[in-house]
This record gives sequence, C-alpha cells and structure tokens, in this order.
Amino acid sequence: MPDILTPDVIEAELRQKQLPLLAGLLPPDEFVVPAYDGLCVANIPATVAALLGVELSGACPPLRPALWRDWAHGVRRVILLLVDAMGYLQLRAAMTRGDIPAWNRLAEQGTFVPITTVFPSTTNAVLTTLWTGYSPAAHGLLAFELYLREFGVAASALFFWPSAYHRHDLLVEWGLEPDNFIPVPALGEVLSQEGVAVRTFIRETYAESALSQMHRRGLDRVDGFVDASDLWVGMRRALADSQNERLLISAYWDVVDGLGHKYGPHHDTWATELRNIGYMLEEEFLKRLTPAEREGTLLIITADHGLVSTPPEVAIKIDDHPALRDALLIPPMGESRVPFLYPHPDQQELARNYLGGDLSHAFVTLERSIVLQSGLLGPGPVYRETPYRLGDLVALARGNHYLAKKEKSLEMLGRHGGMSPTEMLVPLFIVRLDA
Repeated sequence: MPDILTPDVIEAELRQKQLPLLAGLLPPDEFVVPAYDGLCVANIPATVAALLGVELSGACPPLRPALWRDWAHGVRRVILLLVDAMGYLQLRAAMTRGDIPAWNRLAEQGTFVPITTVFPSTTNAVLTTLWTGYSPAAHGLLAFELYLREFGVAASALFFWPSAYHRHDLLVEWGLEPDNFIPVPALGEVLSQEGVAVRTFIRETYAESALSQMHRRGLDRVDGFVDASDLWVGMRRALADSQNERLLISAYWDVVDGLGHKYGPHHDTWATELRNIGYMLEEEFLKRLTPAEREGTLLIITADHGLVSTPPEVAIKIDDHPALRDALLIPPMGESRVPFLYPHPDQQELARNYLGGDLSHAFVTLERSIVLQSGLLGPGPVYRETPYRLGDLVALARGNHYLAKKEKSLEMLGRHGGMSPTEMLVPLFIVRLDA
C-alpha cells in the first residue's frame, strides 16, 4: 500500500487541513475541520452507490478513490456498519496496546485509515448524512437540539419532542411529516429505484421513530433487533437471501456511545465493548459465511464521532454567567460542546464580547455567516431552514469544556459534537470478504 494511504500520513493531512475563511480563527492543534472533499463520512454514501453501479447525483463526492478502488471489482453487496462513538484516536491506541485484537486482524485484511466526521460531530447529523449523502448544510439536521422555526419551538432533533416536554415524536402529532422533513433524497430511495435491495438493521426501540422514518424513506422493511445476537444472525440471513442481487446491508450499533456518555471514554467498559463487537463480528458473522455469501461482498465500518472526557469540574454552567444567560432569547441549542446561541437583537454584541472575553479559554465563537460561508457544514445548496437552526453565534468548545444548562447534565462524563481531533477523527475499515 503506498505511503499516502497509511494511517499516519492521512492523520497528519487531516490535522493540517484548514478552511480559508477560518484560517487564524481555529488553531490546528486544537481543531480538526471536516474533509468533505474525499476523507469524510459524508463521502461514504456516494462510494457505496458507485460500488453498486448507481450515481448519487447532487450528493457529496465519493471517498478518495485510492482508498477503495482496489476492492471495487465485482462488488455486488456492501455491508455498512456504523459503531456509534468509536473514535479513531482511542481505537488506534487500544489496537496498539493489543486490547482489541479482532480489530487489528480486520485492519490487516484491507484498508484502515482515519477520516473525519461532519460538523457538528453528533449522531443525528452523521446518520442523516449517511442516509442521504448530503452535507448538514443541505439536509438541515445539524445537532441534538434545534430551534425549529416552522413549528416555533426549541426541540430535540433526535427524539422530536419539545425541549420543555419530553414525549417521543410529539412533533409528529403537531404536524411534522417524517417523509417530507428532510429536503434531500434518501439513499435507500435512490438505490431501490435503481434495483438495489436495501436491508437496514437498527435497534428495535428506534426502528419506528420519526428519525428512522426520515432516514429510511422508500424502504419496505426495517429490521429491528433486540441485541447483538439477532443483529448478526439477521445480517447473515440477509446475505444468504440475496445471492443474485445487488444489496446494501446497513447496521447501526449504539452501545459504545451509551457507555461513553455514562462512564466517560476512558472507562474499562469502552475497550470491553469493542472486544465484544470484535468477537461477534468474527465468530458469529465472518466465520459463518459461506464462500458464496462472501463472494463480491465488501464490508465498510466507520463511526459518527469520538468522545472527550467531560468531568463536572470543566463545565461552564450557564447560570454562573448571568450576563450571557440573560442576553439570550432562548436557552442555548445545538450541542453542549457546540452551543448555538440566539441573543436578543440588542444584546448580540454583549454576548459575543462576553464569549470572547470571560469565556475565551473555553470557546472560540463564530458568527452564523462565517459558519455558513466557511464550509464547516459542507458543500451543496444550503437548505432554507439551516441558517435559522444554527443560531446567530456558534461557540466551539476548547479542550474538554462544555456549556451546561442544568445541574443534572453534569452526570454525563463523556461528550461529543465539538471539533477536537478526538471527536472529529473516526476510523474507516474497508475489507473485501472474498479476498
């Protein structure tokens, strides 16, 4: 494999990458920007489509060809597994220590490099990008909490409930239509129309959620699983049932993220869960496939973000900063590591100066126009609602700081959403199963 494809060379390239409008604003040793031009999770959907003989028109371009062209010949089936919160830096450190040998063996069989996630580095933004191929700028699902102008409410864009009243998918009762909420085509829709079968595996709890419906437009079925056992068995059977057709199997595993949020990313449970996934992948999936099921099958594994350790003492509590709190029209939206701020019209300068003064050790603050023009949210036409969902000011966390709105939120010991290398760099495995 040429040097340009080694993990170290690509990591160095990603750490040095800058966006011209942000040069001098985001120190490269603290922040990694998304590489939407070929080294980003946003490039995976067009790559999958190309491997299966379909063009994903209007979407982000495919991954850099040197990463996958050697594995492309004769591919009829693609398996795409996303492991939530499996950050590259932490994964590679565990691989170097020998803590997770199954992942080392997987890396030896094909391509293993870092790529970036999108901005913000959060699950619903990444999943929406993976299920459309479009950037956050174009699809508009930017973060966990958003001000949805069309409903006049601050809401969770993961659970689609008002921020002040937690009932799953309540906004659907208010008139939100999952099939029409995202303004760009779904990957499954496009592939199905071109004769590609699509099977998607997601935990049963989420299978019928509004977000899942948005992502899986155009699909006749969603495979809801209870746990790892029926996930791997179901994926094996999906391959066995599709011997003579082009096929995409997509699967999402959420446990690593839950453990990282609760215990922090350096807790023993992180590596334990990665060993569990590796064992199930090898013993209950790969080793049980027949030669016919392996033939023409490509496995792609990636993640949506990494996690940084966020003990309570690094929190910036909004109530400890009444000048900033009282300058805002509504509580901060976005993510705790990337708060979107809506100051009163006559308080915007005060809020900007406060963030750039008293809180400059914890955040770098950008105006909405700079975020939109810089390319942080990716290429493509900007959806009309994206600017309104972004806020007037966007604060980017430095170090492991975060903005806390409630005391209870201090219990979360691992977080993401920000632009640190730990959050932004994610792994990419590409392995030909019949190689």
